[in-house]
Amino acid sequence: MINKIIIKNRYNLNIVILINKPKDAKSLVFLMHGFGSYKEHPLIDLSEKIFSDNGFITIRFDATKSIGESEGEMKDGTLTSYCEDLEDVLIWASKQDWYREPFCLVGHSAGGYCVANYTIKNQEKVKKIILFSPLISGKLHNETDMIKSIINDWKEKGIREWESSSSPGVIKQSKYDFVEDSLNHDLLKDTEKITCPVLFISSKDDNIIPIKHQKLLVEKIKKVSFIEIEKSDHNLSEESTLIKIRNLINDFIRSSR
Repeated sequence: MINKIIIKNRYNLNIVILINKPKDAKSLVFLMHGFGSYKEHPLIDLSEKIFSDNGFITIRFDATKSIGESEGEMKDGTLTSYCEDLEDVLIWASKQDWYREPFCLVGHSAGGYCVANYTIKNQEKVKKIILFSPLISGKLHNETDMIKSIINDWKEKGIREWESSSSPGVIKQSKYDFVEDSLNHDLLKDTEKITCPVLFISSKDDNIIPIKHQKLLVEKIKKVSFIEIEKSDHNLSEESTLIKIRNLINDFIRSSR
């Protein structure tokens, strides 16, 4: 049974959490969506179901300053605020009677950055992680063709506006603060501290976070299973892609590696 819980983050903003506690669950996983996304994103939704079916307590949440149910406006969101929300959810969880370590982490895009960043700082708490098309660093992100084509206008106006690809009809906004904050973030500096097994799934044709940038991180992870998905995009949400991912996650969860 899935229950909805509301907690406060360090800035007194509501974080909306979905928790699923299967009977006789023996493990725990936290799942995090990407920038300007939501906890029911197809990748997060699929991953939650697979982990639950494998006897995991699952925790997924809407980051604040996104488009989900948590408080805050998306335009104010940054990589720092997303990382802080993950930390706050984990601190809250650590006080619950069902909490256990080590746990698993799953993240997509900016959420992938957050779970990898947390793992670097707390490797003893993390058993395994799954990264879907993770953001690697602010510097690399700002060098992508997509960002270079809009960054001058973004800086001049102070805000960027576009239609969501995962939620058609939803107009997203982001202040230029996101760009400046992102320059403080870089997974490549301490990748060697990720010592747990990693399932790393990317789209070969990702135009948001190019595969060549993602491979820079892959090459520095000690225990990694790297999968390139063809004929997909950054969201990895096509039905045929999700079928492939289902099998990959099941195998990864059940692996004793």
